[in-house]
Amino acid sequence: MKKILSIVVFSLLILSLFTPSAIALGRTDIIQESIAYQHTPFTASFFDTYTSYSVLDGFQLTHPGFPLSGLHGSVQYDNPLDLINYHHPSINTLIFDDVTARKPNIYLYSDQDLCAHVRLAPERAITVSEPAYQPGIGWQAEICSGSLNGAGDFLFYEAMVPDSVWQKEEGYVIHATDREQDMASMLGQYGFNEKECTDFIDYWDEYLSDDIDYVFYPQETDAVNEVMPLFITPTPDEVFRLWFYAGPFETVPEPVTDPEKIVRDGFHVVEWGVMIQDK
Repeated sequence: MKKILSIVVFSLLILSLFTPSAIALGRTDIIQESIAYQHTPFTASFFDTYTSYSVLDGFQLTHPGFPLSGLHGSVQYDNPLDLINYHHPSINTLIFDDVTARKPNIYLYSDQDLCAHVRLAPERAITVSEPAYQPGIGWQAEICSGSLNGAGDFLFYEAMVPDSVWQKEEGYVIHATDREQDMASMLGQYGFNEKECTDFIDYWDEYLSDDIDYVFYPQETDAVNEVMPLFITPTPDEVFRLWFYAGPFETVPEPVTDPEKIVRDGFHVVEWGVMIQDK
């Protein structure tokens, strides 16, 4: 009995040394925790709450949220929604495995006037928005005369998302010398309307480096929803979301064989956005 009691007391002592004491609340409210581990402290900044992360010699640290694991300053994701900034001072390395989803535009259309409540998750990942996104509330969108504000307007945001979860096999080559034409051809595969295409081309033609060819890898609705779920009330009849993961041209991608098509029926939603590699 004494031996068992000693083991229990020792285990509780170890847990008290290795259990974090606070939950990181988000990108603008990061809590850094230092934990003595083999006489080498490390700190981890979490952009979402987490369940546990493990130092790979077997020690386990737990907290509400998602499971994560780290080794030598790098992090392997058990859940792609986990965004980590992990620093191991002993090797003086900072790894930040994410990418910005730039300028996703959410267009809302309806054949009837209505007010829609629009929310994204995880809200902590949102870095900028217009109109201003209200945490815990989202956006209130007035749809009249067929579209947002009756003028084909859109809800704009940007967000930090994981960099390693996107398909990079099928894609479109966007040549620097024919950028507008290549983009128009690419967008036409999905059924974007004239205003949506103009908004896309005007922004990205200006943003991309003038003399670089790019590859745009499409990430369709299900893939985007896995990383940045979209919640709309009342429920739309159709939701189409398309982000592109883009990077400088290196090798010819596989052709896109079965692009998802926009369905414009009743209350429907269309979204586009782009993630630029190494931007």
